[in-house]
Amino acid sequence: MKRTYMLTLAWLAIGIGIGSSARAASTPTTDQLEAHPWQLTRATDAQGKRIDALFVRGRAPYTLRFQPGYMSELNLCNQASSHYHLQNDRLILESGIRTTALCINPKVDAQERRAETLFHGRDTAPTLALDDTGALVVRNAKGEVLVFKPAPLPAK
Repeated sequence: MKRTYMLTLAWLAIGIGIGSSARAASTPTTDQLEAHPWQLTRATDAQGKRIDALFVRGRAPYTLRFQPGYMSELNLCNQASSHYHLQNDRLILESGIRTTALCINPKVDAQERRAETLFHGRDTAPTLALDDTGALVVRNAKGEVLVFKPAPLPAK
């Protein structure tokens, strides 16, 4: 009886391993990134603690929008855009610009200042992956993990 139980557990472990490897994350292509905007749904620091500053109640979520050669950061106090390209699974941003409006709401100001620290720097370029749900998972050199869900394109 004990042996049957142990064999069953072993087969379950093997089956779980096969199932999880079949759903491993994949590196997104530029076409996948540019297909729609990406809204932030989860953000954690290196210790797994939620990065509260990136979420402001009553405001649209922090959003990334990839277009041919450009990545824009939306729904902050200011708008930002950078040239982007992929280097394997790394997101390389260069020649960024940002508007410079004064943020009146201190929570939005804190959100923007925190967002500025997430993506920038060639030596610290974050990695990108699409998980098994289609979410974009961004990991930076500081150990922060950001999860963005696909959002519909804005109406024209």
